Amino acid sequence: MTRLHIQLVSHQLAANLIPALMERPDHAALIVTPAMLEQARRLRELQEQNGISVQVFDNAPDADVSRVHEFALDLVERLPKVDEVVLNVTGGTKLMALGFLEILRDTVDRRIYTDTENGRLEHLPVGTERAEPPVPLDSVLDVPLSLRTQGFRFRSAVSSEAGWLEHATERKRVAKGLADIARDDGAFLGELNRLASIARGEDDELLAPEQALRTPPYGQRKTHLGWLRDTGMIGWSGGREILFLDIERTRFLNGGWLEEYVYHRLHDEGIDDVALGVVGTWDGTDGARNELDVVAVHANRPLVVECKTARHGRDQGIDDHQLYKLHSIGDRLRGVFGTTWMISARTPTDDMGRRARQHGIRLLGPQDLPNLRDIVREWKAGLGAGT
Repeated sequence: MTRLHIQLVSHQLAANLIPALMERPDHAALIVTPAMLEQARRLRELQEQNGISVQVFDNAPDADVSRVHEFALDLVERLPKVDEVVLNVTGGTKLMALGFLEILRDTVDRRIYTDTENGRLEHLPVGTERAEPPVPLDSVLDVPLSLRTQGFRFRSAVSSEAGWLEHATERKRVAKGLADIARDDGAFLGELNRLASIARGEDDELLAPEQALRTPPYGQRKTHLGWLRDTGMIGWSGGREILFLDIERTRFLNGGWLEEYVYHRLHDEGIDDVALGVVGTWDGTDGARNELDVVAVHANRPLVVECKTARHGRDQGIDDHQLYKLHSIGDRLRGVFGTTWMISARTPTDDMGRRARQHGIRLLGPQDLPNLRDIVREWKAGLGAGT
């Protein structure tokens, strides 16, 4: 059976893309207003990559219901002949959706609405017909697809590199231990982070592997250093001197452990797709690369996570800029129904907490790290159908 989806294009492409990837129609007809040309280009690209033939009907009116009716009537005459025509009324303006539904209600075979918030596909009846029960949305979006719907082209991810997962799994116990240290002894973690940063240099090479603590270690710090030595993360003979062994382990101690800890917590809870160290470019830019610490997608809903291990409170301007930057990026990447977290290994200031709430960012500090598994489960459970 051949099938065609009529799609009203708007900023949120997932509402059209998810049903298309679920049902895999042979054809898609994109109804495009002048303001939605870029979104239509992206939606066409995504569907053609998945084997769906796309026809674009541009210059669609987004006002004046009589013009909307006329456009819809003319559209029917130009569609290819198929066995089933499906009208998706999720996108476009409200006036467009109402106008198309009024004119094509009896002409098309099915009418659908993507309830992204509740993870359901609604089937709209004709006249006095009784509505069919909604269908749970299939989990069809992975990290690259989800980012692409928002105008971000996925280029690579550290977690996709050959051998990375094996090495990260070997370090998993250390990442968890460092999360506990972050909760109990943030000052030690800050010192370790500082020395690892110096050892790396600005070119991300192990330029100065031998570093020295500011003061001789004793008590709990000696215990931490002995544990890191025994796990093979550093060289240490009991004094102030620390030996960083290679660039990979130095990156890990310079904050990479937190990203891996977050990755493991998400991955272990069965999240549909998780990527660490994502690199990509925004549409309409000069091709400059952008990096994202951790991105997850579950039940087609994205989660963007920024990880911080530096100390807060020294410069309020820097703290504010970090939150503003995450808000700007996260707001674009997550769409309407996504989530943004900032996870910090150092205690955030009260002012950061207030600003994070203003920006709709969930701010998690070192006290939250041991409970991150429960926080992930809470997020997952709150996504509605399809979890």
